[in-house]
Amino acid sequence: MLTKLSKTNTFMILRNFIRAKLFILFFACEFLTGFSQSTSIDFDYLQVVEAPRGAIGFIGTAANYHINGGPNYLGIRLNNAAVGTRAGYYTFGYQAGSRIPITNALNLHPKLMFTSGGGAESNDGSGGFLTTAAMLDYSIGQFNVGLGGQYSYVSTGIIQGWSPMVSLSLSQDFSRSPYALVEAQIFTNAMYSSWNQHDRNTAFVGVGGRLFDDHMYKSVYLTAAVTDLGGYMDVYGGYGIYSDFGNFRTLAEINLGTGGGGRAPAGGGVLAGIQGELQWHYHGKFMGLSSGVLKWIDGPFYFSFTGLHLGTDFNFTSTQNENGFTPMNLSIENGIRTYLGEDGFSNLGIAFRLYRKGMVQLRGESYWAFTDGRGAYAEGLFGLRLQPNIWFIETQVGAGAGGGINLWGAAALAFVNAGFEIPVNDYWDVTARGIYNVYSSQAFPTYGWQLGMTFNIPFNTQF
Repeated sequence: MLTKLSKTNTFMILRNFIRAKLFILFFACEFLTGFSQSTSIDFDYLQVVEAPRGAIGFIGTAANYHINGGPNYLGIRLNNAAVGTRAGYYTFGYQAGSRIPITNALNLHPKLMFTSGGGAESNDGSGGFLTTAAMLDYSIGQFNVGLGGQYSYVSTGIIQGWSPMVSLSLSQDFSRSPYALVEAQIFTNAMYSSWNQHDRNTAFVGVGGRLFDDHMYKSVYLTAAVTDLGGYMDVYGGYGIYSDFGNFRTLAEINLGTGGGGRAPAGGGVLAGIQGELQWHYHGKFMGLSSGVLKWIDGPFYFSFTGLHLGTDFNFTSTQNENGFTPMNLSIENGIRTYLGEDGFSNLGIAFRLYRKGMVQLRGESYWAFTDGRGAYAEGLFGLRLQPNIWFIETQVGAGAGGGINLWGAAALAFVNAGFEIPVNDYWDVTARGIYNVYSSQAFPTYGWQLGMTFNIPFNTQF
């Protein structure tokens, strides 16, 4: 059973501590070089051969931070299966790379990627996904188009091989951009489906965000099942139109992305859908009721949903010292989360501070297993933190499934944690916490701990 911290030995604790310490030290050294507001977003495609099931085609998405505004970058990365029969295969982690100029328009672009995860009943063992790549990039303004090759090795070597790789990158230097006001939303996402392919009532939780133009908007969602599809997750975006009527806003959008897992018959993983929403806004907060349907392009899986969004409205600009705007940090924590005991395992993860007022913080978090044969396990959590100084206590609720945990049933989890967050300078903090599992719908380790580094990205905001 996974319920108690029994027979935990010194070697297991030391092993997990060394993993976490090396991880934290690596990122500490990298970010000591300084802070800039130069960023880029990558989209790429690569294939890896899984014996004996054939090639898996992955779409990779990454957000990068450029050191001192230069060609060297570090970033967070998500791989999601889109070609083959492995819907629900996701990995999350980090990447590092550099663009070395050859001419004014051409760059040599080597990069190294390490992610963790799995899914869709994979044979990938612990879930570590290591990729090296080299591409030739052609620059067109803010865009870089790349073509080259990559080699990937996943865990035990059952999944490995090389393939051509193509990429598209969009660069943005906030320190040089002209004044531009951007309206945005960040929200929690809870959905319920009664009409679906598997003929069972299913609930989902997740997070999302939107960026608005005059009459159009772009959105992104990450959701996971918390009932009978334990292990299901999707990541998709949207493009739509909206209109305001006093304190109310109506929205309609089309969606495209990937999803699967939890034995959902979703084919390669590519999904499409539509949805609409009615929002009520009050003093920078909003509540929205949404309804829509998602359908998998090369699989029979589908579900309709009714959703509830609770979130925050804000306007922001990259230009400093604008009247009416307040300097603020977007807080992003990278860390290792380890569950202890005979059936313990370690996870890579990331947390975003969605909202803060005084001592109270609302957070969205996700963690992905990379040790002890738990590849394919992933968590999505909401956190409520009380932090009067460097010390904090917090509750976390959400879902965790995959890797042999909660595969067939409900995937609910609840934790109570205590720890500290120590500022090192204006841009990054170190953090640690103890973890106690107060509720799980299936057997799960009782105790754990987490080490991380929090990066604070400054921008100006107006709520």
